[in-house]
Amino acid sequence: MKKFELGSLMCAVILGTYFLSGTVYAEESLSEFVLDGINVTALGYEKNNLDTPADTVVYTGEQLKETGAGDVANALKYKGGVYFTNMGPHDQNWITGSSQINLRGIDGGTLVLINGVPASFNNVNHLDMLNLDEVERVEIVKGGGAVLYGSEALGGVVNIITKDQMKNSLRVAAGNKGQRDYAATIGMGKASLALGRNEFGSTGNMTERLGTKKINGTAVPYYIGFGDSKKDHLAFNYKFDDRFKFSYMFNKKKYTTNYNDVNENILQHFMYDDREHFAQIAYNDENGWDAKIYYNQRRIENPDYYVVNPTNVEWEKSDHKQYGLDTKKVWRSDKATGLIGISAKRETYKNDNQKFKTFGDSSSILKDPAHFGTYALNNYSVYGSYDRKLSRATNIIFSAREDFIRSEAGDYNEFLPQIQAITKFDEHNSAYASVGKSFRMPTFRNLYYASSVVVPNPDLEAEHGWNYEIGYKYSENGRRLNLTAFRIDIKDQIVAVKNLVDNKSYQTNAAKYRNTGIELRYEQDVDKHFTYNVGAVFAKPQRMYKEGQAWVDTLGRYQINGGVNYVNRDFSAALNLSYWGNRFKNGVSSEKITVTEISSPLLVSNLHLGYNVAKNVTATFDVDNLFNRKDIANVGGTSNNNLYYTMGRTFRVGVNYNF
Repeated sequence: MKKFELGSLMCAVILGTYFLSGTVYAEESLSEFVLDGINVTALGYEKNNLDTPADTVVYTGEQLKETGAGDVANALKYKGGVYFTNMGPHDQNWITGSSQINLRGIDGGTLVLINGVPASFNNVNHLDMLNLDEVERVEIVKGGGAVLYGSEALGGVVNIITKDQMKNSLRVAAGNKGQRDYAATIGMGKASLALGRNEFGSTGNMTERLGTKKINGTAVPYYIGFGDSKKDHLAFNYKFDDRFKFSYMFNKKKYTTNYNDVNENILQHFMYDDREHFAQIAYNDENGWDAKIYYNQRRIENPDYYVVNPTNVEWEKSDHKQYGLDTKKVWRSDKATGLIGISAKRETYKNDNQKFKTFGDSSSILKDPAHFGTYALNNYSVYGSYDRKLSRATNIIFSAREDFIRSEAGDYNEFLPQIQAITKFDEHNSAYASVGKSFRMPTFRNLYYASSVVVPNPDLEAEHGWNYEIGYKYSENGRRLNLTAFRIDIKDQIVAVKNLVDNKSYQTNAAKYRNTGIELRYEQDVDKHFTYNVGAVFAKPQRMYKEGQAWVDTLGRYQINGGVNYVNRDFSAALNLSYWGNRFKNGVSSEKITVTEISSPLLVSNLHLGYNVAKNVTATFDVDNLFNRKDIANVGGTSNNNLYYTMGRTFRVGVNYNF
């Protein structure tokens, strides 16, 4: 019944926008609309926000730096509709090693692109490792995107557009809690280089008591804390001409996580070494051709040991590679725009590990080494769209994609349709509707990884979802408004279900997710000195572990965010806030999703100040967690049942030199 109602609603909106345009536009002139907020991610070709039938937003690299952040993840956490989860400072996260950014609340359902090329590994994004010095702009499309970009875009797409050229600059900053930041960018004509290092000190305990560890036969209560961490980044671009560009990025993150006793003495020490490479050759011309050849790689090493027995080390190493090509052609006429594209990608994955035989015991011996892979899959896709004018005001867009995936686990064929419509009432107002299907492939770890308690399942199916969305947009004289109502339904989500006979958990397609809500975003450029933005999301994200169980709440019911920016001659200031309320933390127990209501809200805040002390020299001062709150940082997801607190107030003082 609900599917019928939603489908009927979308059809009514699409038809309504068409007939409404006939009356609204009858007296409008044929003058060109003002083009603002240009994006290329939503439709695969350039379109301004008012003409795009999707919830899209574009942030420049400089706008993101005004949040005081140094990487994409920490900047986006202040933006509306972005669910952000981390367990420690510097984006240290358990197991995956990365903070989680997702759209519409779907774990692993946000596809990260770098210059239009998929750049996620095993459904994990790495926006915390992408330094803002390398970023020209970030384009966000909420509510799917799989028709153009394939697997993982259940909740949306985050596309990182890197700079073609960089200015010469140096930056040095330092702060409390061991913060250090060193960076440089160099412009060399057709070539550009960026490199730097960012450091953070140890935190002490970040949780309440979680349980006990057996240390030399004695049960010792333990807590989790985070040790020193470092991030390194390097980017090199070479623009041969207006058509050809080569880009390469290397990101490295090295940090430690500790099980501590109540006095913060280390009991068990975990180390993470995460290295990522992204290389790409891109071609784009004025005739509508766009082609990319790329190579991505992620290597992780994470050994750990008990301090009382440091030579007895359990370890895990993984190597994930992706290489492929994507090419598309866009045709334009007075009444229509067409797009046809093809892509091919090969992925390989290998994992080797040696684990403790007894969990939580410092005296445990090691198991025999385990080896998984090398496993591989090939993904071939064809996709296209047809954007047709129905009247002077209304366009309708039909899009589709077919994926042919071949792997050792079996073959997957996925067909994804999408229909969108948009009407412009005048040069400042538009309304749109969109319905589309998306999917997510099982990861290599879902299909092949095994342990003493988890059994892989090479027969897993893909996860599937439908996105329904209607929206209104307004833009005039520096004022911009977006209002969106959305509904997402996902089935066949992959979870571990325990077999009571052998007491092992088997990966299976059993879970569901749904989310219904509204999102508001407003920005205003008051004058040349002062701008501000506000936003709000009111939603009801829920999940079900397996069929027959009740729906339970997850994440947060509402988010309110805002920011103000002021610039006057040599002085600049920016304040950014994001507030999450009515939050829920999920875990898993006896094959049911547990729900812990978080009594306190989460407020993330940053104050950024800058002053030009001399020609080409700017002093900066940043404060994170301005109000020194101790909030629960991580909600959503079921991979870790523990609750982690936010860091206290931190500050940094820096100097930027441009030459």
